Amino acid sequence: MANISDKNGLGGLISQYGTEAAKSKAGIEKPEVKPEEGALADQNVFLKLYIEQLKGQDPTAPQDANDMVAQMSQFSSLERLTSISDQLETMATSLTSNQALSASTLVGKSILMDGDKAKMTDGVDPLVVKAVVPESSKSAVLKIYDSNNSLVRTAPLDTGEFSWDKLDDEGNSLPSGEYRFAATSTNAQGETSSMSTRVPTRIQGVTINGEDGTILNVENHGKIKLTNELEILG
Repeated sequence: MANISDKNGLGGLISQYGTEAAKSKAGIEKPEVKPEEGALADQNVFLKLYIEQLKGQDPTAPQDANDMVAQMSQFSSLERLTSISDQLETMATSLTSNQALSASTLVGKSILMDGDKAKMTDGVDPLVVKAVVPESSKSAVLKIYDSNNSLVRTAPLDTGEFSWDKLDDEGNSLPSGEYRFAATSTNAQGETSSMSTRVPTRIQGVTINGEDGTILNVENHGKIKLTNELEILG
């Protein structure tokens, strides 16, 4: 007779009554249950196995009831941990699906990247160009050149940002194509220095669940990791 208080007691109990043949011999049948009732069914089988052991125990050496309570507590803890694991897995799957859906909406949008060239397309949205103006600057200027390297627009850049309405200096609408941007700043001594610019670049594709997380495939820049520091234009 297996002692339930022994560390191998539960294993002995299962080996004695846990097989299908042993349960059939002992008159124990596991009820057919729905998937969501599986944990409860396992508890019922455990109790039936324990009762079968009690039927055959030595009345002069009864089993310690505390052992049963302890084992039931462990069984309950295991059930809760299994349930938590399933819930976390469901949450992870849901988060991945949401991330995939959100990332897919970025395709076709533009992101501000370091560079001096950008493609202007037909549309009503202005083309945003940004630069970091040094604190010593007294004035900053942005110059825009077409594909023939002809100057088409000169604009102040004192705030570090310019939204180009796609017009030249005379107010004429310019055709679609690639344009080059050059930003300069002048300090109090009249010294002029160039500034790097950030221009809109199209997002061509998105890769999710890779080793590096969500990756953006950006035109003329290749693959870059999606982070909170990136400025994505609507």
